Amino acid sequence: MKLRSVLVAFAVGIACQAAVYVYLDQVLFAPTSAFQIGGTNQQEALGFGGEPNGQSYYSYDKRFMATIVEDTISIYEAGKKEAPRRIRLHGRKVSFFEWLPDRDLAILATYGRGGKDNRFGVYLAQYNPLYPDRELDTPIKDAPRDSKIIDVAYSTATNVIYMKLEVAKNRYRIYRTDANYATRRIPVQAENIGRIAVFYDSDTFFYDNLKTGVVYMFDGISCSWREISPVGSKFRLIGIDGQEIYIGELNANGEVIAAYRGRLKKGFTKIATYATPQKFSQITLNSMHEASDKADEADEHS
Repeated sequence: MKLRSVLVAFAVGIACQAAVYVYLDQVLFAPTSAFQIGGTNQQEALGFGGEPNGQSYYSYDKRFMATIVEDTISIYEAGKKEAPRRIRLHGRKVSFFEWLPDRDLAILATYGRGGKDNRFGVYLAQYNPLYPDRELDTPIKDAPRDSKIIDVAYSTATNVIYMKLEVAKNRYRIYRTDANYATRRIPVQAENIGRIAVFYDSDTFFYDNLKTGVVYMFDGISCSWREISPVGSKFRLIGIDGQEIYIGELNANGEVIAAYRGRLKKGFTKIATYATPQKFSQITLNSMHEASDKADEADEHS
């Protein structure tokens, strides 16, 4: 009888542990959707829209999860029972949050009135949960009132960060900061800017002009720029993967009718044609990889 009671208790204990594990893995730290780092930010890919208030984000290894509620960010660590770490923003709101794809480091942007002087400010911060006391804030000194950072492109090998600052409806600015926290506004050939991206291993920045349909490249070292999209049609920047640049050709309705793959100084090659025009939001880097594989296979058999 005692042996049976022990076995029952053991089975109940195993079941409880399994239930806790399933909750942590499938609920607490589970992704709500897949996301692409190279072609868009996590907020856009996860369908959160503009601001991440009320959302949760997890690090690349699922060790940490960040939950954003109003002006407080809570950082949870898997396997730890103590209370989460709190990042208090003193009244400012979070306009952008993203974990880097290769390390436990978060990039976040805040805006609004806060602090002792209650002045309006826009800030870009880096947060490392392994060294929580080393939080680094970079102020955007000339940011207009009510502006906010809505997208960030991070070059992981060079530590250069480009920021897309929304100053009004369909009006944006681009700012750049580096490992020395030297922050400056970048002159760009567009006001209504769409997607932004940067090479992971060099200070080479990309963006598209939503009004003209032109994709541009900007060299952060020489400050030179040039158009890289083909002439004669309108294009959008889909994303960057290594040294590969992916762009989409648009019809008059702003839908994607073809996709191209290219490299700097080598031009672009069409890798896909869509008989049914696609919404730009539905075109991902994964779909570009698939299109590239099919195009390369077709070239091998031609």
